[in-house]
Amino acid sequence: MDASIIISYYKNLSNLEIILHALNNQLAKYSFEVIVSEDDDEISTKLFLNVIKLNMRYPIMHISQKDNGFQKCKSLNNAIKISNSDFLIFIDGDCIPHYKFVTNYVKSQKENVVLFGRRVMLSESLSKKIISKKNFSFISIIKLFNYNCKRIEDGIYFPFLNLLIKKKKRNMLLGCNMGINKADLMKINGFDEDYLFPGGGEDSDIEWRLKKINGIKFKSMRFLAIVYHLYHNERFNEAQEIEQTKFMNYKIELGYFFCKNGLIKTKQ
Repeated sequence: MDASIIISYYKNLSNLEIILHALNNQLAKYSFEVIVSEDDDEISTKLFLNVIKLNMRYPIMHISQKDNGFQKCKSLNNAIKISNSDFLIFIDGDCIPHYKFVTNYVKSQKENVVLFGRRVMLSESLSKKIISKKNFSFISIIKLFNYNCKRIEDGIYFPFLNLLIKKKKRNMLLGCNMGINKADLMKINGFDEDYLFPGGGEDSDIEWRLKKINGIKFKSMRFLAIVYHLYHNERFNEAQEIEQTKFMNYKIELGYFFCKNGLIKTKQ
């Protein structure tokens, strides 16, 4: 198994259906599995996956948990535990992968290298059209312009441009588009389950902790690994974002890059 693709999912079967078909449409010579990491325990999800997996050319696994508020990091850790590949690719349940997404991630995988991509922000109108037609094949740069999408430059597929990217001192990881060797996640004990609000715990926190590991490097997958983010209302407000940032800064001050509440529980 060349890769395990972990989809962070919560209550939107229409989006999930499109994403699974997009993964089935990959131009990939590599073998991969898909793990639907559900931060909930809906019977409708189980029934849906039992049917759709019959028509997919890759295996689908599903993990779920009781809906006790935002516990995405816990769900992701549970997905890591059942994964069968040493290379993990993370996307969100509202992000449609480009048809060369898997190929370019697997081809770019190296020891001690963390891969990260960006996302195109689809407009509400284009998102509704994709969902209603259950068809993503008409997405193009022209359509992105015509439908007033955002971050269109991150929808350009041009591998040569990736070679021109210079390193920038800023946050890089996005939980909706990143590839990490399982061994590297084990070095920091996976995702920190202390984060109970969206935004940060599944990417920014992972980033600062990985940077504490000697030899870890980060490589951009911009123009190589594209995802198209389906429109939805924001799931967290500015106040929550501020509190989340304060909480992460507190964690950074403590310096525990091997989190206490991750894949292994070390909290007293």
